[in-house]
Amino acid sequence: MTTLNAQQNQDTERFDEITVFNHSRKLRKENKHDEALSTLRNAMRRHWLSAEGIEKAGRQIIKHFKTHDVKTQNILVLGQCTTNWLCNCLTASAFAVGMSVMATEGQYDNVMQELMAAASSDVKYDAVVLLPWNTRLLAEGDRDTQQRIDDEITFWQQAWNFVNNQLNTRLIQIGYDYKSPGYQGHHLGGQAGGHINLVRQVNEALRANLPEMSFFVDIDQISGMLGRENFYDARRYYWTKQPFSEVGTARLSEHVFAAYRTMVNGPKKVLVLDLDNTVWGGVVGETGPLGIGIGDSPDGEAHRALQRYAKSLQNKGILLAVCSKNNDTDAREPFEKNPDMILKLEDFAAFEASWDPKAVAIQRIAQTLRLGLDSFVFLDDNPVEREHVRQMLPDVEVVEVGEDASEYVHALEHGLWFESMNVTKADAQRVEQYRAEAQRREVQSSFTSMDDYLESLKMTADARLINEEDFARVIQLLGKTNQFNLTTRRHSPQVVEQMLGDEKNMGITLRVTDRFGDHGLVAVLLAVLKDHPMDKAGKAFDIDTWLMSCRVIGRTVEEFCYNTLLNAAKDRNADFVIGTYIPTAKNALVKDLYDRLGFTPINTAEDGTVTYELNVHEAEERKTFLAKVDADA
Repeated sequence: MTTLNAQQNQDTERFDEITVFNHSRKLRKENKHDEALSTLRNAMRRHWLSAEGIEKAGRQIIKHFKTHDVKTQNILVLGQCTTNWLCNCLTASAFAVGMSVMATEGQYDNVMQELMAAASSDVKYDAVVLLPWNTRLLAEGDRDTQQRIDDEITFWQQAWNFVNNQLNTRLIQIGYDYKSPGYQGHHLGGQAGGHINLVRQVNEALRANLPEMSFFVDIDQISGMLGRENFYDARRYYWTKQPFSEVGTARLSEHVFAAYRTMVNGPKKVLVLDLDNTVWGGVVGETGPLGIGIGDSPDGEAHRALQRYAKSLQNKGILLAVCSKNNDTDAREPFEKNPDMILKLEDFAAFEASWDPKAVAIQRIAQTLRLGLDSFVFLDDNPVEREHVRQMLPDVEVVEVGEDASEYVHALEHGLWFESMNVTKADAQRVEQYRAEAQRREVQSSFTSMDDYLESLKMTADARLINEEDFARVIQLLGKTNQFNLTTRRHSPQVVEQMLGDEKNMGITLRVTDRFGDHGLVAVLLAVLKDHPMDKAGKAFDIDTWLMSCRVIGRTVEEFCYNTLLNAAKDRNADFVIGTYIPTAKNALVKDLYDRLGFTPINTAEDGTVTYELNVHEAEERKTFLAKVDADA
């Protein structure tokens, strides 16, 4: 049998679920465990597995993690119902996109005790998922509606406080739901005092009271989209106290994982669109710009709906790019000449129309935008092109669609790639920022001296203490992985507030502008005055967090941050500045930053963590091309 992991000449060949698991089992028996897992990952990425198959794959992946001591991210799932199948599916959902996540269940309906146990555990949890069930909420009794809501919120607030203050980790709260309208029926159930109404009121209360930078997973919406008769399984509930059907469990796990992925990495940043039979109907090279299917026909309306959806994504900060096998002139003409087009040329941050392989073109787009391929989602009607990109660029999310254009928007929504914690002013300005970046690169090509180029940018830097306006954004950035993040430490809002409450410590945001535009908030610095970590005499100004946007790397912003830290240390009569580099899968970019800035390594731990020091009394400011607007550190 052709190996499921090999690149195939017949790119659209499909394997059934039984074949997938038989092949995986065969590889495990041959001690080819990585290949066995790769088989499962490839099958999940291509949607070959049923909901039952996804749960089964999750069990095998978890077993592999445990027996092979795989380094994983850890999620604790605590519920008022059984959660083991949800954990299996959650691990599978993460593994399908290349993340090793160990989802661990707690004891049934034992939330607070499990949180206390987690606080004393050796395991560092990257997130806690809380899953309520409606038994107590809907129980018969004398409590009125408000009392029922208050009781639930009080219970969950205790858990939230523990997660934030004791575990200091991400919080994902799932909402309440109902399996059916119950004895009240649909009409009365939706009115005041009805069970449906009560569930929705308590969900609104959960949203309103949830701590900042937590994620709410609205199971009421999820089950409604799938249909509650499909989402729930009464037999499973009575036998195992697990109310969800196989397909319901798999779908809920996808939403929980999307919440976690969003908290860690943010939404995907780029939607790459094919043109012919994707953005419009037909082939523009054959029909001309006015003959494409984009007008008042069923197919044309479906393509317009995709354009409208893409435009909405762009308005919330998602970049759009074109990747089309076409003559460049032909590809551009509909945007310029067809009045029915919603998208215009200026909506795209990159435009690749050529006869090169699409994987090559997407790589060029990534280089143009200076973004990793794991930031990309690719939509193309052609299954051969989709499979080619999957095989050549495994980090790119490829949207699986059929031949009907009416499915395109649903497929993009179903993938959950563009879920966001919030939408900021900076998000809405992102397209302008990338357009300005293209202008900078064009100007840079005319300079032979980097110093002359940087001088010509006329950059300004606004360093200010973290204020209320920026606080939520800072917490959001602390929760994400980033290539320029020396420690990747995550702090709850309460921890950051406590840190900033001591005037000896420092919390700074940095904004950068130049003659082409506003880069926005590009850096966060947190530093704490404390004793020297190696017990040397004198005080140390310890850099807890230094994270920065990759957009401004190499423009002496690093040197400006260094100067800011050095001067803040002097103002606090510190003798040393302490820096720490904690290596992760993503931050190799800054491995040598402290060495380059003149710090001296003083300790290297077994996990590769390096501690550095800088003698404040000997250090001097470094040259930077940023003019200081306001530095109130």
